Amino acid sequence: MNKDEFLSMNPDLRVKRINKMLETMQLPDIAKLLDMPSSTFSAEMQKGDYVYIKREKKYFKFLRDENSSKDELNTSDYNEELLFIKRNFDILKNIVSNQEMSNLLILDKKIYDSKAKYVNKNIKVNDSIYQEFTSTCERQFPHLKIQDLIAQAFVDFISKYSSMENKI
Repeated sequence: MNKDEFLSMNPDLRVKRINKMLETMQLPDIAKLLDMPSSTFSAEMQKGDYVYIKREKKYFKFLRDENSSKDELNTSDYNEELLFIKRNFDILKNIVSNQEMSNLLILDKKIYDSKAKYVNKNIKVNDSIYQEFTSTCERQFPHLKIQDLIAQAFVDFISKYSSMENKI
């Protein structure tokens, strides 16, 4: 990085690059490398409300809100993530929408366990419920066996209601 590049760089990016350099160099050495007086270098680094914390040997974003918690002061990583979300907001919305709209069914691995012991059971079921269940299975998941979908229904039921035992 040269002096012109340094001076024209976005303050957030500049701080990130300088903080990386500070891992192996001292502030005066970086200023000298950029062919700048230390005072000019320091003034440029403060643009964008950044301050140098000597004990951390890093620049941090200065927040003026007295009510901010310490966690909120975590600067560039948070800003970088927020910028990524802003840039990709439409794509992320599309991904979430597709996920919600798709009837993605993932069968529990216990259903296909090769060491599992299988048993035959007769279950008496209301005919209209069974017809609705089987037609939904055939329409939405024609590639899966009804017995596997029933097993998944059992797994879902166990998952949902076994935790209620602890609450009672």
